[in-house]
Amino acid sequence: MEICGAQFRKEGILWIGEMASDFGRLEVLLDGTAEAPDPDHVAAFTKFSANLKENLRQVRRKIRLSFLYRPFRIAPNIENRVGIQFRNRFTGKQLRMLFWDDPPRHRPI
Repeated sequence: MEICGAQFRKEGILWIGEMASDFGRLEVLLDGTAEAPDPDHVAAFTKFSANLKENLRQVRRKIRLSFLYRPFRIAPNIENRVGIQFRNRFTGKQLRMLFWDDPPRHRPI
């Protein structure tokens, strides 16, 4: 199944997809049933991916020393807020999910 350029496969109750971005391959996780992904998660992901490049950059700016981190996972939560998880390019350390719709901070994370 393809949604917004990401190819999805079902694994358990999750629909797992992969898509390309300027930062490399991104994993996309959607909740759902055996038949299809959750329509609310699909709608949230579709809205986010409509302007993927700029939305990823907007969230990435919230991280201190952001050039050290790259996004690797996108997943809507139970409230249908799209979260992006980042990994340090050198250490492999993963940051907690940062949400696309959070207001900008005065000081980066």
